[in-house]
Order: sequence, then structure tokens, then C-alpha cells
Amino acid sequence: MSRPVRMEWVVPALFVGVVALLVLPLPAWGMDGLIAVNFALSGVVLASAAGMRRPLELSVFPALVLGTTLLRLGLNVASTRLILGSEATTPPEAAASAGSIIEAFGLLAAGRNPVVGLSVFAMLVVVQFVVVTRGSVRMGEVAARFALDALPGRQMAVDADLASGAIDAAEARRRREELLREADFHGAMDGAGRFVRGDAIAGLVIVLVNIVGGFLVGVLQKGWTAGESLRCFAMLAVGDGLVTQVPAFLVATASGLVSAKAASGRSLGEEIPRQLAARPAALWLVAGLLGFLSLTPLPTVPLLLAAVLVAAAAIWTGRVARAAAGSPAPDREAELDRALAIEPVSIDLGLGLLPLAAEGPGGLLDRVAGVRRRLAEELGLTLPAVRIRDDASLDPNAYCIRLREAVVGAGTLRPGRLLVMDARGGEPSVEGEPAVEPAFGLPARWVDAARRGELEARGLTALESGPLLASHLMEIMRRRGWELVGVDEAGRVLDRLRRTAPRAADLLSPPAWPLERVRGLLQGLLRDGLSIRDMERIAEAAHAAPDLPRAIERARAVGARDLCERLLRQAGPANRTLQAVWLDADALESSAALRAAERSVVPEAAIAERLVRSAAPGLRRLLERGAPAVVVTPDRLRETVSRALRGRLGDVTVLGRGEVPEDCRLEIEETLPA
Repeated sequence: MSRPVRMEWVVPALFVGVVALLVLPLPAWGMDGLIAVNFALSGVVLASAAGMRRPLELSVFPALVLGTTLLRLGLNVASTRLILGSEATTPPEAAASAGSIIEAFGLLAAGRNPVVGLSVFAMLVVVQFVVVTRGSVRMGEVAARFALDALPGRQMAVDADLASGAIDAAEARRRREELLREADFHGAMDGAGRFVRGDAIAGLVIVLVNIVGGFLVGVLQKGWTAGESLRCFAMLAVGDGLVTQVPAFLVATASGLVSAKAASGRSLGEEIPRQLAARPAALWLVAGLLGFLSLTPLPTVPLLLAAVLVAAAAIWTGRVARAAAGSPAPDREAELDRALAIEPVSIDLGLGLLPLAAEGPGGLLDRVAGVRRRLAEELGLTLPAVRIRDDASLDPNAYCIRLREAVVGAGTLRPGRLLVMDARGGEPSVEGEPAVEPAFGLPARWVDAARRGELEARGLTALESGPLLASHLMEIMRRRGWELVGVDEAGRVLDRLRRTAPRAADLLSPPAWPLERVRGLLQGLLRDGLSIRDMERIAEAAHAAPDLPRAIERARAVGARDLCERLLRQAGPANRTLQAVWLDADALESSAALRAAERSVVPEAAIAERLVRSAAPGLRRLLERGAPAVVVTPDRLRETVSRALRGRLGDVTVLGRGEVPEDCRLEIEETLPA
């Protein structure tokens, strides 16, 4: 069996072969073949440059410029060796010694008159060196400078999109890499232009060497007349120059096209006709001018023919434009998809709150990004991109937070004013417009922003509208973020686990753990306020459970410690006392009621009502002191009490007695009998 060709070695081998042309002799038939390859390669480079949509689609262009330049220089050296080292005894034999293509180009450009050939070659070199190559080099310099100057701003734009949730980390990484590649590409293009410019100079020098060297060889060594020597070697020198400078002209043109390519996402073949034909009035103006000139002493037929062609183009483009304007063809499927799309999380702002959505540090987008980071750090929950939009139907200063289009939170803000609250939960002793803090329902007042220093000196909490809205969003996502966990998000969590701990991910894999069951595990943990960041330990704890409720109970041990630490941090950095309400079996009045509650999926309404009546006064006192609402219960009752209180007493955390750390002192609030 033949071994496959390793393509990564082909290009280096070709470069080595090109360098070998500089020192190794080449037969005439080999010269013809390589000249044909040079023409084909240059044509491919030009066609690829004209057809690309973005510069990075041809990121190897600087290397191609270097390779084609080396090939042309190698051909120049090899052809010089053939022309001057020929053993021909007559001028016709010497003309054929360099290969048929060089001879044909020399005859085509010069015929039998070397002055004509040299004039044609000189004009080609001037056009390439002064116009095309110089312009390409300048465009490459400007493009490289602009790309490098714009790099920091474009990177900041990527960071802003990542912070706002418009893109994920993988997409941000891909865009940053693309920006760096584009900057490197334009820098390499700036250097590649120097190769093209140097190639034009080298071609001119080689032609002069061939003419002078050939004249000396013909007159001094072969005994030809001066006219025969000049005619023969000038024709060969011109042919040699043309077969290398024409491909060089193509590559220089391609270099200019690459540097001039705008980031429109379309090829030049699409963009140029579309933009030139976009204004039929300009075509009619040109057609009229050409028609007027045809009436002057200037030649009538060419001008009139050009006027007719331009007028025909104007008529055609006008019809196309009218058809596009008169009968637009909207994408009905796309419109239907947009109508059916459901935003996972969105914030609707009244028209008076639109200044809050400004970008930049401290803006709503920046604060939403902070909420996403905190949720990821605290709960391991990846919050989808939050869409912020205006809603004219809302009160100008009102807003609402939607979860899958359902309103889950609303409030009213006063831009330019401060919402003042008492950290102890009571009515703030300050004059102002009465209000209610939206996240926790605390009494508050709106006051003038100029009084911030005075209010903070009195120990009051004063918040602006932006932080208030971000705080409200954070609390809603803490309580209801579990609703965003579907099978897709569960799959992404498992994918992240497979990258870091593949064996742990296997524990939560089918058939024992279908994706729906993994979703239920994640939802159950998040619903109880537990973090899902440490998925490796969660998988180890939950995988052997016989059913989902037991799997959630086993996995609670992983996040319960972290949950308690978060509750303690709310009490103070040095305070290891957890204030809580204690509920035990006595709150259910009888063992029969307890057994019924433990067996039921949803506790009986009367049993839930007893638990609520028993816990509510103590929880109210906790909230008045600014402490989090925590209920501690025997481990075997934790799930029952949690189901009973969930949704009835707001954001209440229910812990089993065994989940409270040993180094934490538990301060119990008295409860009322059920």
C-alpha cells in the first residue's frame, strides 16, 4: 500500500526547488514549462484576490507573493544563463536557446526592431513600478497602519459584546483571534509590497545585463556584427523581461486588490457592478454627454455607440431598481421565525428610562454583565443574553423583567434621583417620595441625588436607578433562574464537565441518566439556591441514587456548605451566627399529618398552611433586622417543608439541620404553634 503524500512538506520542497534555480542549469524545455507554470500561478492569484469576500480568505497571500517573486527571479537567472551561455554559432540558433516562449514573446513585442521591443518593455516597467506597485505598497502601508490603530477599539467592542451577553466566551475568543490574524495579515502585506517593488527593479536590471552581456558575447566571443548581436540579444532580453514582468504585473494588481478589499462580505465581482449600477441617473448623464460630443467634430460613430451602450445600461438598471422598490420580497419565513422566537430573559423599559441603556462603564449593559458574572460565580448558572428593549405601552419611568416573555418583576424608577432605604428594614427617616424597593419589597423613599453624602453619613442606603434595576434582576434570577435550565443548557453543562472531568461526566450519561433527568437534577439544586459549579462532585454524589428526588438530596451536600457561607456573608464578614426559624414535626400537629406530607408530591394545602402560619412571624422579624429569610428543620423534613413554603413566603431558604456547618452558631427565632 502506498503511503499518503504529506502535503505539509510539498510547499517547503517547492521553495527549495525555486532556490535551486538560482544555481542549477535548466534546459530550454524546462524553462518553457516553468514559464507556463508561472503564468498559471499568477493568474490563479489574481482571480482568487478578485473573488475573495474578506482579506483573511486569502491569508496566505503574502507567502504567495514571496513564492512567486522567488520563482520569477529564479527564472530570470536561469534564462540569463541560457541566453549568455549558449553554444549557438548563429543568431537564429541563439534565439532558440532560451526556449520557445521567450523567443515568441521577444518577436511579439519587438519583431525585428529592438528599439520597439525595448520601448514596450520600458513602458510596462514604468506602469508597473510607478503606478501599480507603488500604489499597492502605499495601500498596504495604510491598511496595516489603520488595522493596528483600530485593533484596541475592536478588541474593546468584542469585550463589550461578551460582557453584555451578546456573544459567548468561545465566540469572543474566535473574534479576538480573527482580529489578531487580520492585523498580522495587513502587516505581512505591507512587507509583501516591498517584494513586488524590488522584483520590478530587479527585472529592469536583468534586462540591461542581458543586453549588455549578450552584446559583448556576440561581438567579442562569437565574432558577430554589432547589429546582429544587438538585434538577437535585445530581442531575447525583451522576451525574458516580458515573461517575468507580465506575471509580476498580475501579482502586483492582486496585491492592490487585496489591500483595497473592503469588509463588505461580497466579492469585487458582486460589489463593483452593483454599486456602479445603483444610480441610473449618473448613467443617463454620461450617455447624454457622449451623445452631445458625437455632434461635435469628434468621431461620431464611436461616441454614439458608447452613448447607446451607456443608455441601455441606464434603462436596465432603472427597471431593476423600480422592480425592487415596487415589489419588495420580504423573507416571510424569517419574519415568522422572529415572531415565534421567545427571548429567555428581557428587560422592557419605559421611554423615560432609555438613557439607562447607554453603553459604557456604569451603564445598564455593563451592570447586566456584572449580574451574569455573579450568577456564574455564585450558582454556576450561565444566564443567556439579556435583551433590553423599549416599550411605549409602559409608564415612562416603569420597567418590567420578563422570563420567557412572562413578566416576573416590575417596578418604577426615577432617573437622576436616589432610592433611600434603612438597612434595618424599617421606614427610612428622610423626607421624599414614598416608594418600595423592587427587589425585596422594603419601604423606601426617592430623594434628590445631591443629598448622597448626607444620607450615607446617617447610615442609610442610597441607590441610583441602574443599580436598583440590576439588583432586581439579580434577585429574580437567583429565585427563578432554574426555569432557564432546559435540555440544551443541561447538555452544555455536561459538555463542560466532559472537557474537565470526562469520567465524572460518564456517571451522568445515558442510559441511567438521560438528559431530561440531568436537567431535573440541575433545576432541583438551583431551585433550592444551591450552586452547580462543582459538577464533578455533584456527579459523584448523585449518580447512584435510585430516583431524582434522592439524587437531589445527595447532591445537596456538595452545595449546602457554599449556600450557608453565602448566608453568613450577608450577616457580616466576621459573624458566624446564622439566624433562622426552626420548624419541626410539632408544626404538623400529628404524626399522621407528617406521614401524609412525606408521602405526597405536593403537601396538602392545610399542612402547608400550618407551616406558613408557624414560620411567618419569625421570618418577618428576620427581615426587619436585615437578615436573610432562613428556615432550619430536621433533615428528614427538609424537602417537605421546602415544598410547603416554596412560593408562599417569597425567597425563603430551607436548610436541614445537618447542612449547617459545625463552626456556625445557630440562633433560633421562636415560632408560633400551628
